[in-house]
Amino acid sequence: ILHGQHLLRNGAEDIWGWNTPAGQERVRARVRWMVEKSSMTQGVSVLECGCGTGMFTRRLAETGAKITAIDISKDLLNEAQKKCQASNVIFMQVNLEVPDGLPEEGFDVICGVSVLHHIDLPKALPALREKLKPGGCFVFSEPNMMNPLNKYVIFTDDPEKRKKYGVSPGEQAFYPQELQQVFEEAGFDVKSLEHRDFMHPSMPGFLIPAWRGVQYIAEHLPLVRCWSGSLWIYGVKGTS
Repeated sequence: ILHGQHLLRNGAEDIWGWNTPAGQERVRARVRWMVEKSSMTQGVSVLECGCGTGMFTRRLAETGAKITAIDISKDLLNEAQKKCQASNVIFMQVNLEVPDGLPEEGFDVICGVSVLHHIDLPKALPALREKLKPGGCFVFSEPNMMNPLNKYVIFTDDPEKRKKYGVSPGEQAFYPQELQQVFEEAGFDVKSLEHRDFMHPSMPGFLIPAWRGVQYIAEHLPLVRCWSGSLWIYGVKGTS
């Protein structure tokens, strides 16, 4: 909650890198992937976890899906409500580790961007699983700890570096196997774990068209892809 207040004071979307030309490219790619993987269309019930300032909420709302956007920070929720007033979106203050107030088996899709690394997943994921309908799916994008920038600069143990990059003391990126394992242990069936993002938000706009090809190749080379900036994970609610 305090971190949400800090982010707003210092420009949350700028800190997260979403407002630059490359950042916007990354936003569009995530939205496109989440919508396609989850078949998010009109009437589908979606739980967006950690909606923040609503950067992704307002884009997901364009699908016509019924979106419940949640965050633990009331300050971020207030900002999100200002920016997204779509009639198919409702905002709620919810603690993902104890998601009381959300309907059991109430959602077709659970999704989020860079939220899971803030919370206690062994505690949160089993509770969130109960909010998915039978056969429901999840789609999340999270930072990759194997990326050198993430490991040695952004998610370092150095508190001063963390403060500089707007990183809270407790958040930490994921190793790929770690992320997949925690979902499986919570009763989910992981269908894919993709290594994505070799485009840093600070990349100048004029380089983006040429870099798209480089990024595509890097994301598919067996060894190189391990250093990707993000992990995009998709799966369904398990039957057990």
